[in-house]
Amino acid sequence: MLKIKFLGHSAFIFETEKTSLLVNPVLVNEEPVVPDDLDVRLIAITNHLDETIGNAVEISNTAKSWILGNEQTIARVKAKGGKPWLLHPLKYEVPYEIPGLKLTPFQLHRTITNEEGETERVDNLGLYIEMGQMRVSYLGDTIVRGGFGSMEADVLITPVGNQGVFPVKDAVSLCIDLQPRIGIPMGWSSKEQLSKFDKYIDQFGQGTVSVIMVPPQELDLQWAAGNEFRYEIRDTFIQYR
Repeated sequence: MLKIKFLGHSAFIFETEKTSLLVNPVLVNEEPVVPDDLDVRLIAITNHLDETIGNAVEISNTAKSWILGNEQTIARVKAKGGKPWLLHPLKYEVPYEIPGLKLTPFQLHRTITNEEGETERVDNLGLYIEMGQMRVSYLGDTIVRGGFGSMEADVLITPVGNQGVFPVKDAVSLCIDLQPRIGIPMGWSSKEQLSKFDKYIDQFGQGTVSVIMVPPQELDLQWAAGNEFRYEIRDTFIQYR
């Protein structure tokens, strides 16, 4: 069984009996959505922006969690006080494996507007997560599909914002093309974005189920009797150490 917990914006925990992975312990309105004393095995961060890194250093230093990211992100985490022996730079399309987890990073990107009003490109990791007999495509903050435009997955987690990432129509289009069993929107800033995603997936999704998660809900996924896909969404809470 794979458990997916949504903590807010683009922050998720993926957990099985063997291991646990926290992705993007972000800041929302400059406040962390994840407690500093969360006990987790690995932390993956998809870009070097401070709002995405969030309180990863505090979590890692307490739980002795490995932090994974591209070289720019790892350098930024180290500058913020991350322990060098807990930092692991990822190389694009080179799988990172431990028992119970295979994580393959792909190069994507988003855009941001800097203080001078100019548009900048920010490299962003998309993560292909194989865990608990499930395949999850997690696109992070991105405005491009990259390799995910042709990768099969049981679960697709996609941004649906308007600020340098996929608008709703592009997120829905990706779900229609790839036909994952479940499509989960993240990074949304309005209920209208959620309702549009849900409506269009229901109309055009061809077997994809839209699952709208609000923190701190959990999605439980499993294969029953070997070939029957089952899922359950429920309210939960974050376990503290």
